[in-house]
Amino acid sequence: MKVDKGVHCPLSPVPCILTAMRQVSLMLAGLLCAAAPALAQVTVDLHALDALPGARPPAQEAPPRRALPKPASRPLASSRPNKPAPRQPAATPAPEPSTTTATQAPTAPQAVPVPPAATLPAAPPPTIALAPVPPPPPAAQAAPPPPPPISDTAASAANATGAGLRVTFGTGETDLSPASATAIQNLVRTAPQGDSTSFNVVAYAAGTPEDPSTARRLSLSRALAVRSALIADGVSSTRIYVRALGALAGDGPPDRVDLSVLGSNAPAASPASTQGQAPASAPGPAPAGVKSQQQ
Repeated sequence: MKVDKGVHCPLSPVPCILTAMRQVSLMLAGLLCAAAPALAQVTVDLHALDALPGARPPAQEAPPRRALPKPASRPLASSRPNKPAPRQPAATPAPEPSTTTATQAPTAPQAVPVPPAATLPAAPPPTIALAPVPPPPPAAQAAPPPPPPISDTAASAANATGAGLRVTFGTGETDLSPASATAIQNLVRTAPQGDSTSFNVVAYAAGTPEDPSTARRLSLSRALAVRSALIADGVSSTRIYVRALGALAGDGPPDRVDLSVLGSNAPAASPASTQGQAPASAPGPAPAGVKSQQQ
């Protein structure tokens, strides 16, 4: 018979075999416990430790524990009944979640503003009377032109020319005689009617080269006198052209006014009517409303 070399048995082979079998049984039991730990349940007997020789007597007897129901488990091989199983650490129970919830204080409902009630007038509103719009003021009418300066003592005379009239004046005079005014009126009546007809007034006055302004002012006054007579006879001021040449009388009388009718239907000027007229020169400043014509 073969005997395990690790077991020393000096007396008899039977006890050695039993010892070897006991070791094998313990190993199998350990393997079975390790193979199915979830299905095994170990009951610890604390009183079995007190039966061992040399154990201290228990100070106080522990109350009997209630045995838990044993689940179905596989049969285990026999092992030593006096050997206690290792104590497993007790599992710490997980803290239960707190079921207490924070309660919020109820909020008071917000008050909804109530719109004010509409106020309706008890009576209809008064009728608003609108002030009448005043009519625009009438347009200011132009002041009538001043009457022509006609004097019974004036020495002026009017002579017909091929293109119109030649009015002569006395020395230093500017007024028209009644005969000169009548001659101007007859010229206006016989002249062609229409906007294309215009009247050219050229005035002269005697003077000296040392004082040309005096002769120019005197000739302008005579030209304005003839112009006033034309306007009084119905000729528009826009159709009258005035020139005051002063002492530039040429070969004709120095104190005269040459009145000629211009236009498409005006009579042609004869050499006699143009004889004695001075060449055109720059006229002096004319008063307001007086047009000057340049040749």
